[in-house]
Amino acid sequence: MGGLLLTVLMVLAEQWIAAVALALFSVFMAYWTSPLRAGEHTPLATARAGRSPGTAIVLWAPGDPLSSRLQVAFRNPREDVVWVNVHRDPHAQELLAAHGGAEVLPLAMVGETALPRASAGELMELQEAERRGERPAG
Repeated sequence: MGGLLLTVLMVLAEQWIAAVALALFSVFMAYWTSPLRAGEHTPLATARAGRSPGTAIVLWAPGDPLSSRLQVAFRNPREDVVWVNVHRDPHAQELLAAHGGAEVLPLAMVGETALPRASAGELMELQEAERRGERPAG
């Protein structure tokens, strides 16, 4: 809403190029943070069945800023990161609730370890530790 308000101000100031750029950016951000955005999704049961050492299963939700940030960090498809949209999978919703609910998104699971509010660096470190057969600290 703030971006659209600034767009109106730019139009009133006759700053047409800035207004168009700001309007496009605002529409994109509204889409990117919308709970209606589908994004990548693999059912939780499928993700668990196909998991190998070092593979991360990430529970995420459209509209969650930290989930969006993690997806941007891994913008290229990776075979060792599987995305599960919690809005589309009731089993993922149950698992998320057992770990603290929406406050822990994105929830990354590697092996037996669940990492709440995972960042890209933490997730990659956890994957490497799992591949080496190490138990994570904490």
